[in-house]
Amino acid sequence: MASGVLALGVAAVALAGYVWYVPALLELRAGAADRPRSCRSAAAACLVAWTTVALTAVVLPAGGPGWLVLGAAGAAGSVALRVRAAVQGRREVREAAGEWAELHQVKKA
Repeated sequence: MASGVLALGVAAVALAGYVWYVPALLELRAGAADRPRSCRSAAAACLVAWTTVALTAVVLPAGGPGWLVLGAAGAAGSVALRVRAAVQGRREVREAAGEWAELHQVKKA
């Protein structure tokens, strides 16, 4: 398969991914006051992944192994951000549970 056809296919997939990256972009633009850290980290992971797909579509016609390196770096960054979001989410759940437990203790006293 010619690299131009493959690049066109990757570009079409990147354009079709707007149903994921537009809400993620809006999530990040909402800011720290409106969204928890875990949601913003997950949104950043989504944007990194879709940006990697779009950049791969640009680099792919040039040929060579550059697109593989770009894809690997983007995937690693996206996975790291997603793991960070999961850790932050667990921490947020623990904090909320502690706050609710504290509220129940105050109510009983």
